[in-house]
Amino acid sequence: MTTALQQRIEHALAACTSAPHAFTSELEALKALAQDYKQKLTRWQHEEQTLNIGIMGQVKAGKSTFLNTLLFDGRPILPEAATPKTANLTRIGYGEQHSLQVEYYSQQEWQQIEEQARQASGSDSQKVATELLGMSAEKQIDFAAHWQKVARLENHTEVVLASDISELQGLLNQFTGNDGQFTALVKSTVLTLPDDALKGFEVVDTPGMNDPVQSRSQKTRDYMANCDVVFFLSRCSQFLDDADIRLLGEQLPGKGVKRLVLVAGQYDSVILDDGYDRDSLAATEENIQTRLLRIAQNKAQQLVAFQRDNGNEARAAILERLASPVFASTFAWGFAHWPQAKWSQSMLHTFGGLEAMAEDCWPAPFSQQDWERIANFAPLQAEWQQARADRLPLLAQQREGFTRESEGQLNEIVARLRGRITDRITSLETQDLQSLRQQQAECRKRLEGIAAELRTIIGDTLHRARTETLRVSGRLSDDIARFRQLQAHTGYQQERYSYQVSNSTWYKPWSWGSTRTEYGTTSVAYQYFNAQDAIEQLRQYSRACASQIRQHFNQLIEPAALKSTLRQALVHHLNTDSEQFDPALFRGALESAIYALDLPELVLKADESQMMIPFQGEIKSSEDKQKLQQALDKALGAMFDKLAKQLDAGAKSIFDQLEALKSGLQETLSQSLQQEFSEIEQGLARKESETAAYRALLDQLSRDNK
Repeated sequence: MTTALQQRIEHALAACTSAPHAFTSELEALKALAQDYKQKLTRWQHEEQTLNIGIMGQVKAGKSTFLNTLLFDGRPILPEAATPKTANLTRIGYGEQHSLQVEYYSQQEWQQIEEQARQASGSDSQKVATELLGMSAEKQIDFAAHWQKVARLENHTEVVLASDISELQGLLNQFTGNDGQFTALVKSTVLTLPDDALKGFEVVDTPGMNDPVQSRSQKTRDYMANCDVVFFLSRCSQFLDDADIRLLGEQLPGKGVKRLVLVAGQYDSVILDDGYDRDSLAATEENIQTRLLRIAQNKAQQLVAFQRDNGNEARAAILERLASPVFASTFAWGFAHWPQAKWSQSMLHTFGGLEAMAEDCWPAPFSQQDWERIANFAPLQAEWQQARADRLPLLAQQREGFTRESEGQLNEIVARLRGRITDRITSLETQDLQSLRQQQAECRKRLEGIAAELRTIIGDTLHRARTETLRVSGRLSDDIARFRQLQAHTGYQQERYSYQVSNSTWYKPWSWGSTRTEYGTTSVAYQYFNAQDAIEQLRQYSRACASQIRQHFNQLIEPAALKSTLRQALVHHLNTDSEQFDPALFRGALESAIYALDLPELVLKADESQMMIPFQGEIKSSEDKQKLQQALDKALGAMFDKLAKQLDAGAKSIFDQLEALKSGLQETLSQSLQQEFSEIEQGLARKESETAAYRALLDQLSRDNK
């Protein structure tokens, strides 16, 4: 649907193109504005219509089944991962056809996996890396041919199309299946389905493990930061265990997450485990919820306190939501809403066990209301619906902002266009061919002086920019100190201990003094560094410095401000008291020439794909912590060198372009002046018709503006 602003732009374009002589500068500016506004509006409409939902949790936590139930009433829209090694980062959304976009590991990332596998740490990431190497060896991958193929792909990514869901499932098995030919080589996938149920959603399913690949782990954090709501699934039977806490630290970004919901999933299974010891379903649920709620509150309190102690208020505020878990069961939802023919074998088995327990131990069987309550999907659906509602004010503000900006640009272009049309009418009504040529000659006399002053302005700008570039480079080096600090995390591990217990019995004298050894476990806190934090520090340094350089540099050579300064100097030169020269005659044309100048801007972006820290997971020993700090310092120094080189190259390019612009400025103004003279000269031959046409254009622009 065309907006009112788009209609105004279209009308201005029509007016500009219907003029007896095209006002080229204003026409090109209107075309660029129309394209820019259309792109911004299209992106905004996609954001408005799409709710980004993230799902986190360990492999086998039931993430895909949970989302299929929550969003699609149990239809198997989202595929399930078979094992930790096949669980990759997957984004699922609507598309016009079935497709699978596969991103492969780069050769450098695969070397990182090989390095992880060689470490004898016994960590989750080391085990996964070993499994991936084992899978690639089993499938006899020809790596020489594979790396040649990957090198030819843009961003190491290929898109494979399918004719229907069955063919797409076959592709998924090849690229992500437990026995897939290419599974070991796949870093992430994007799945599109032409299913209307997916319209309005984009779902991100994360690897349910500590990732052996740093770049994918960081990509997971980036995806989570863009989500409107993130559901973290933890099985009730192993609720918020150490693996869950490590996964939160690995995948939850430091900021950006708008809403986090802790789901105590597979609630039905823990009812089955606990129910034999209770005399009713109500007593069973009360015991489970009291126990798990206490765990959630204690874990949340520890995590939040740690984040606040380290100054991370944004992350602390998100983690506070862990204290209020939502107990839920996808099986119970199915028992309440689906016919038995739709139940899986696992559902049938669980249903039979629950019914048998109720019959043996409780006074009443499960009712429809019981299944609804145990399923408990209403508050979960309310969470993503509220997330959608929370976005609306921000989206409205975004649209208002870029629309207001585009309206301002349109008003400025139309004002220039009206000014040029008015000047053209004045020229046609007051000039004849002889006086026109006299005015042109007078303007040419002033042109050299005008160009000289404008060149001086550009030269002064260049001098300031060159001086300031050296200062910016020095500040980048100083900023390294802010980003080299690593925060310690607190972890908990179970340690076994032994103690002696007396075997003595008073009526058995021979046992007096004898003892036996008993064993117990206790939770012990320890401090560690997270290697992923080092990567995050490096990325933040890269982005902060790149942003600082762009902002500072583009303030020095800001195109709109520089054009405004040049225009003011032009107007000052043209405004003379000479009776032989009318400055209004050619001012509009020369101003348009300045507005049409293509002034360069600094483009600077660090290559984050090469950010590597040769550590993974939790770093516990003092020696390894020191090595991690040294690796971060080295990486920060390398990033500084890379940014400094980009700054030098980018600045040189801009300086060269401005020098060329300065040298050719007089010729540019001369050509614009000649074009304006030729068009007025032609118009004088048909003065009445052209004057009438220009007046009609003014009336049209006035009506459109109203």
